[in-house]
Amino acid sequence: MDIQQAKELLHRYREGDCTPQENEVIEIWYNELIKTGEWQWSEGEKAAMQQILEARIMKQLNAEKENNKQTKSKSKSTIFFLPRFHWWAAASVIFLLGMSAYFLVNKRAEPARIAKAKVEDVKAPQVSKALITLANGQKVYLDSLDKHSLAMHGSVKLVKLANGEIAYQQTAGEATGQMKYNTLSNPRGSKVINMILADDSKVWLNAGSSLTYPVSFQSKERKVSVTGEAYFEVFHDASKPFVVSNGSMNIQVLGTHFDVNAFHDNGDIKVTLLQGSVKINNGDASGILKPGEQASVNTEIKIQTDIDVNEVMAWKNGYFQFNNASLQNVLKEISRWYDVDVVYEGNNQPRAFAGEIERDLSLSEVLKILERNKVNFKIEGKKLIVLPD
Repeated sequence: MDIQQAKELLHRYREGDCTPQENEVIEIWYNELIKTGEWQWSEGEKAAMQQILEARIMKQLNAEKENNKQTKSKSKSTIFFLPRFHWWAAASVIFLLGMSAYFLVNKRAEPARIAKAKVEDVKAPQVSKALITLANGQKVYLDSLDKHSLAMHGSVKLVKLANGEIAYQQTAGEATGQMKYNTLSNPRGSKVINMILADDSKVWLNAGSSLTYPVSFQSKERKVSVTGEAYFEVFHDASKPFVVSNGSMNIQVLGTHFDVNAFHDNGDIKVTLLQGSVKINNGDASGILKPGEQASVNTEIKIQTDIDVNEVMAWKNGYFQFNNASLQNVLKEISRWYDVDVVYEGNNQPRAFAGEIERDLSLSEVLKILERNKVNFKIEGKKLIVLPD
């Protein structure tokens, strides 16, 4: 099939006017693409083909979004396996052929299996297991508390509000005396927890994360430290910059919305800015972010501008969302949310995934979605075992 024939055929496919025979031609073409791993056209022809594919992608994505508005069914969770060839080509072909079906290459494959769990299925987190360690070492578990004052630190009280939020409230008078620090810890297998700091800044903590902060902000800067992942909505105070640290990295802001992903097993720390402006320092390296940008922080700071903010914020909004994610990265997120340990048996071929899954599904329901992409699992207690291909 030459480029003009392909363009005409894909145009009809985009408009939904293909005959069954023409759909079969597309299927054969797709399978050939999978087999060879390469496009069979010149760079100019690729660009023309890409325009047609992107039009179909947008049409189907818009239809999918409209359908999602009309239903709250869990069946909308879907994830796709991306074949190993050029990512831009993979994304186009996958969404072209797979938004409402599964990949043609997988339709003929034997279904993957999930072994019967030897214990009860692992449910999505039902409650928050978060706790606050006070300056005196006392531990306060948040989910079991009634809506009343939890603790006092001089002129600052820690309370649970009527809507379930945890908040530090400044009472009459200025905070005085020695700076005291609390630590909010949200363990693996716990719902996302949010809290209002004494300066009215808001913070959300993902499972497997913690935040250490002063009970009241008495110095010239408002400094907190984070491990894991947190989203901040910082109250603007030009006289007191807000600083988030993790080791040698410092993020300085006056008032802004941003996400910090500092899980130790992810390698680089990632800072994503949604609103405002932040300055990042890490040793001799520094950088300034604009809204919609993401910094990868290691020995140097690399700034990426083409960021999908929805993917970054999916954890806060109740989803797993992946875009060309490896199996290992997918399962890292799953292990934190369900508090399971992932074990790999034998070899597993490299895979990449795209799509979204609701976080309120049980572990077995999530695995059933992944198994459509030829990944085999079994569950043994709190151990998730990935079987060899």
